[in-house]
Amino acid sequence: MMNQIHMTFREARLRHNITLNLLIKDTNIDPRAVILLDQQNQGTPEHVDRLLASLSRLSGIEYSRRIKNIHAITFKLHPDYESVTPDQLAAELKRAGDE
Repeated sequence: MMNQIHMTFREARLRHNITLNLLIKDTNIDPRAVILLDQQNQGTPEHVDRLLASLSRLSGIEYSRRIKNIHAITFKLHPDYESVTPDQLAAELKRAGDE
């Protein structure tokens, strides 16, 4: 369990072979919000909590703010979803299907 204490969301996701597409389907969150947390470690408190709950469900290991086993998340009330371009979104989702 010690080696799981200081992972980013992306590191934990990859460790469990969970694709972005699976997270998007499981949470029904705007794909840009999922990519923003995965790539830039930022999101709204609600999106972060929902994605951590999804990661927990899909991996079988609890990830949450309460137990603080995911680090480097920046909470933003208004994340810059526009920073995820349509081309980047399409490329990430295509790559996520290949993971």
